Amino acid sequence: MIGQARAGNEAPFVARRRSRALLVGTCGVLGLLDVAITIGGVLERPDPPPDDLIALWLLAELGAACVAACLLAHFLVERSRTAGMVLALLAPLGAATPAAVVAVVLLVSLRSWRVGAEAVAVLFVSCSATILVVGRERAELLAVLAGAVVVMVLVGLVVGARRALAEQTHRERELVVEQARSQERARIAGEMHDTLSHHLSLIALHAGALGRRDDLPADTVRSSSRLVADLSRTAHAELREVLGVLHRDEVPAAPPAGAGLLPELVEQHRAAGTRVRAVLDPAVVADVDGRLSEATSRLLHRVVRELLANAARHAPGAPVELVVEGGDRVRVECRNPMPGRVERSGDGLGLEGIAERVRLAGGRHRAAPVDGAFVVEVSVPW
Repeated sequence: MIGQARAGNEAPFVARRRSRALLVGTCGVLGLLDVAITIGGVLERPDPPPDDLIALWLLAELGAACVAACLLAHFLVERSRTAGMVLALLAPLGAATPAAVVAVVLLVSLRSWRVGAEAVAVLFVSCSATILVVGRERAELLAVLAGAVVVMVLVGLVVGARRALAEQTHRERELVVEQARSQERARIAGEMHDTLSHHLSLIALHAGALGRRDDLPADTVRSSSRLVADLSRTAHAELREVLGVLHRDEVPAAPPAGAGLLPELVEQHRAAGTRVRAVLDPAVVADVDGRLSEATSRLLHRVVRELLANAARHAPGAPVELVVEGGDRVRVECRNPMPGRVERSGDGLGLEGIAERVRLAGGRHRAAPVDGAFVVEVSVPW
């Protein structure tokens, strides 16, 4: 069994197969070139070794080249410490020297002092022993070896630092993406909550009317019952979608709802029995001048939806006056008679939620009793 399997969260040293093949092939060619130069220099000496020894040496180098290629390929994929140590041990054989250098540099780049020190020690000891046994200019060769080891350590540290920086950047990017997803899920869930609250208010309004009135015609009762059933199914589907948004990793597209749907929204409340007198400026609703941004359009729909739902909750049956008009800024005003007691939503998704959204959009918001009526005024930039 060669080496130890890498941990599940560790990526290969070289992820691309073509890059690994190129690196292994380059190390093999450089190793064989080193062997050819070394043997050629030995044969040019006045007292060359016997031919049998040269042949044995050549066979050993060819075997080392094959073993080094297999070990390096395995090491680059599995990050096997054992494979790297074996390559460092084979460093004295010229055919394996380039692969051994790559293995030691990458082990040092792991930034584990124990692993790096062991790899450097194995390479240095094996090469030093070879120099002491067969070398002639031992002092010079040992000095060159020490310098090469220092260079390998420095290169390994640089490679490790660059890898750590790249991994940190990748983690930070993933964190930013996840935060953006979470914020988007929360935003969509809040919008869906407003829509669901609107439908539930209409259901409560119709159900209350059916429970209080005994003199309604049969057609009106059937129509109201069908509307309550339709709104209940819609609310159920939206509730399931809210729960799905909060649990899914991917963020779905939010349903489009802008200023163009304000007439339909008003008609829904009229069908529910609310007496709504609406003045809707075509410059805003139809955006005839193209001035209305998408964000402002969606904000206007959310504001009007919540204002009408709030009036239906706190002043059922009372007339509601709604004005949406353009100018230097888009202005929304909703007015309904004061009920016995005004209760403001404290969950951040009612009138206070409107105030926060308007503030973030650079607008102004005011909600207060005026001459016996409860008036909400909103103005936002186009």
